[in-house]
Amino acid sequence: MIGTRIAGRYQILEVIGGGGMANVYKALDVILDRHVAVKVLQPQFSEDEQFIKRFRREAQAATSLNHPNVVNIFDVGEEGNTYYIVMEYVEGFTLKELIQSEGPLPVEKVLDLLKQMMAAISHAHANQIIHRDIKPHNILVSKDGVAKVTDFGIARAISSATITHTNSVMGSVHYLSPEQARGGHVTYRSDIYSMGIVLFEMVTGTLPFKGDTAVSIAIKHLQNEVPSAKSIVPGLPQSIENVIRRSTIKDPLKRYASIHDMEEDVETVLNPDRLNENVYYANDVEEDMTKAIPIIKDDDLKEDDVDKTIEIKSNERTAPVAAPAPPPKPASEQAEAGEEPAPKKKKKKKWLIISLIALFLLIGSTAAAFVLFPNLFYVAEVEVPDVVGMPYEEAEEELLGLNLVVEREDEEIEGVEPGHVARQSQRAGSRVKEQSRVVLYVNIEDASFELDDVIGLPIERAERLLDEQGLTVERIEQEDTTQTPGIVTEQRPSAGETVVAGETTVYLTYAVQSEIRLRNLEGEREDAAREYLTEVGLNGRFQNEYSDSVEAGLIIRQSPGAFTMLQPGDDVQLIVSRGPREEEPPPASEDTPEDSGSTEEPDPEPETPATKQYEVNQPVDVSQEDQEAGNSYEIRIIYRDATTNGADEVFVEESITEPKTYSIPLEVSEEYPGSFDVYVNGNQAHSSKQYTFN
Repeated sequence: MIGTRIAGRYQILEVIGGGGMANVYKALDVILDRHVAVKVLQPQFSEDEQFIKRFRREAQAATSLNHPNVVNIFDVGEEGNTYYIVMEYVEGFTLKELIQSEGPLPVEKVLDLLKQMMAAISHAHANQIIHRDIKPHNILVSKDGVAKVTDFGIARAISSATITHTNSVMGSVHYLSPEQARGGHVTYRSDIYSMGIVLFEMVTGTLPFKGDTAVSIAIKHLQNEVPSAKSIVPGLPQSIENVIRRSTIKDPLKRYASIHDMEEDVETVLNPDRLNENVYYANDVEEDMTKAIPIIKDDDLKEDDVDKTIEIKSNERTAPVAAPAPPPKPASEQAEAGEEPAPKKKKKKKWLIISLIALFLLIGSTAAAFVLFPNLFYVAEVEVPDVVGMPYEEAEEELLGLNLVVEREDEEIEGVEPGHVARQSQRAGSRVKEQSRVVLYVNIEDASFELDDVIGLPIERAERLLDEQGLTVERIEQEDTTQTPGIVTEQRPSAGETVVAGETTVYLTYAVQSEIRLRNLEGEREDAAREYLTEVGLNGRFQNEYSDSVEAGLIIRQSPGAFTMLQPGDDVQLIVSRGPREEEPPPASEDTPEDSGSTEEPDPEPETPATKQYEVNQPVDVSQEDQEAGNSYEIRIIYRDATTNGADEVFVEESITEPKTYSIPLEVSEEYPGSFDVYVNGNQAHSSKQYTFN
């Protein structure tokens, strides 16, 4: 797929990971100009409709997570037969790669990463999402040490779709909780068990259980206790060993009650009073219930232990039968051997006693086999009730009350009320052993409804209404001078169309003010400038000024300068030439007759100082991040030149949300140079050079 583009915007650059389920690529989002990670489902899973439904539903659920330690999901979709998830790209490596390269990690680093991971899982649990596939492969560590948990939401789909593909689940079975291994009910505490296994691997650099097949490893999770981490790393604080022991107890009810409880415990593991605390043991069940029956060898039995041996043997499947005594030797052989012939009556009596004992043992052991063993190994049976048509919660409660294991499967089933049981795996009225599994097939909630009409509403209100209905909203700006800015002018899908909560994206087009690119008005006639400003919706502010170089009625200069981007209604300052100043004859003196013949000339008018014009373009940048976040910059430009006699004047004062270039006119003379300062959010960001007359 290298070089291809998905959905017209994700340019695939290189492979950065993969597994039995999907391949992960580094890609460029050509619209937002940023790198993303694109996970593409393997083709063999693209034909499984049930899996695809779960894949979409769970991936959509994961988009509700927003946490600094969770890899963000940006987009979920399909193109042809390709199903993909677009995620945040993390520059770094997986926790598995870190452990493989460094071995056992330092305790301080382990706790830092563990706290970040627990924060992410705590956020997920608060949003009713169970990860189900926590492992170092799904923990990304950035170059600055930030841990981010990924692959939320698709674990349930993986467990149901790939259970027969041993190689596909080998990576996860090392971290599988016992209840997951036996196919039981998965809860938040399943994530806590997996977190404990990851902690074990971080501090020891190795896995607690290994095997040739996934099944053999899963059985060890069911039967074997997690080895002591201190036996591998003797210097490990006992408090951390206890965290591992408590989080990996086989019985979920004896683990930490929540990930929050685990966080609180981890917070104090390096306190001096905890470093050498007592070893943590869970409250065990009755000792006699868990004690194995010893295997007794014949060599271990003694004549004086017969009663004890019988008691033990009576608990076995078959009772021992005494071996028959050898036949008596002939008297001649006894004489040759120097033995005294035994009295015949005593031998008969002895054989009679032995036969009675053997018969007693045979009868006793047979009775024990029929009476004692059934009581020891008997598992009670229960009658399966009919829960079809009941709400799932009520059906689950009734089955759990009968000590049955309940599993839920969501399906789209017509004719059944959403959230109610459509069918059950065990036939109603049948008798099954306690702890038997009963699968309830539940009709999923109907999330479809007709889309409301939001045209004419403010964009913020329309987006809020649709978001409350579980719909995703995409905004589209459209310059429109006929509509009030911020008002929705178009929606897609249209009002009345059927949409599905959690799956439908609604595109809202709303009006924004169109910007006006101010043209160069210098040298134009005043009436033409007035007509132009009225046509484009700008306010003209006209002033008159004498000029020896510009014909009367023409524009001398403008502010803002030419090509500045303005909003409708903005002011434009225009200086109109009055032409050269006319010299008026001095008034006749009342004291001097007109024909006095005086030759004295009046004082000359002061000359207008010569000036020079500069047009300075000053760009102001707005970062891409601030543009995406909608952050505004407060811009203030102060200038001084010959027109202000060197005093500071405000050229522009406004807010901007995207880059803008200002054209600043400066008129300088020999006495007054020109310059300006740019302030952004109250801070001086730029001072221009001085523009002089020479």
